[in-house]
Amino acid sequence: MGNSASQQAEQASVFSLSDELQEQMAKEYNNEQIVKLFGKQMEKLSERKGELLKEKVEQRTAIEQRMEKFRAQNKKVQEQLDQAIESYEDKFADTASALEYDAARLEKKYLKGNRVDTPEIPCLAERSDIAACYKTYKGSPGACDALVEALTECASKKITAKQ
Repeated sequence: MGNSASQQAEQASVFSLSDELQEQMAKEYNNEQIVKLFGKQMEKLSERKGELLKEKVEQRTAIEQRMEKFRAQNKKVQEQLDQAIESYEDKFADTASALEYDAARLEKKYLKGNRVDTPEIPCLAERSDIAACYKTYKGSPGACDALVEALTECASKKITAKQ
């Protein structure tokens, strides 16, 4: 039996691996495991990227569909507004024509052909220009100074012309 124990010890020493070889095998095994894990992670990332891309395409398609629907609705509303404006312009033109006709008829009837001229409103153009300027440039106090000077000059001329 003593022989068999020594034989087993010899066989064990024959089959034992050196420390370097064991260390190298352990590193290779670890590297293989890391590569497998890395591969799995890359697959997961690739799948997630594909899912995100698919979601993005779906969102973009939904937005484009909503935009087309909005554009169609906007076009319809715009056409309705255009028709309403045209209708009001026509009514205004008809009313203005009727008013001019009635005014001319009444003038003939009551004034017997003598036309009454309305007095000129002094510096009307300058006043209108200033009003429009102040309406346009609300927050800019100096923007209308030239028009104020023109009104002042016009008023001065009208006052001195009457004296």
